[in-house]
Amino acid sequence: MVGNDVVDLRDEDSQREFAPRFDARVFCEEELASLDASASRARCRWRFWAAKEAAYKVAVKSDPATVFSPSRFRVHLPESAETGVVEFLERALPVRVVVQDDAVHAVASTAPDRLVVGALRIDPADVTVQGPDAESRSVRRFVSECLARELRIDGTEVEIRKRGRIPELWTNGRCAAADLSLSHHGNVVGFACEIGGARSVWGDARASGTLP
Repeated sequence: MVGNDVVDLRDEDSQREFAPRFDARVFCEEELASLDASASRARCRWRFWAAKEAAYKVAVKSDPATVFSPSRFRVHLPESAETGVVEFLERALPVRVVVQDDAVHAVASTAPDRLVVGALRIDPADVTVQGPDAESRSVRRFVSECLARELRIDGTEVEIRKRGRIPELWTNGRCAAADLSLSHHGNVVGFACEIGGARSVWGDARASGTLP
């Protein structure tokens, strides 16, 4: 199972000041010590936050009754490292957190060697799809095209559907043996997909292009 989360560090919500009580409520003692020692508290904060969100998305797939209580997801991720673990109850999930192009992308996975991962900073002016769900459709198109390239099939054969709130990968009209996670914040979108036979492939978070 896989979960991913992105944070757009250029978004005004990511740049605002947070009261100390926010950090005290969200982070454990080890994480708070890392925040205090960090040269960039904001960057450190959102690396931890994204890792917690990604791990939660895995946990809730295992148990839909799981409640997101951030301080209960304990992140062990040195500031100089991209890989670490997130502990929740008696589980320890591998997590990778990449920061590129002022964007944080965290992926927690039970099968990190079978991942396809991609992220993209969207220029809103480039989104040509119109309508109330334009952004959602553009994101699904981006994910479909990335996965079609990795699976070496035509993009028209790939479809992203939803079962409740959980996204699913469909190929050739059938639900694929894969686990998919989508995320969006500000002008950044990201995905991670566990799929049999795939090698671990991380896309460039600085990718550019027009979303149809």
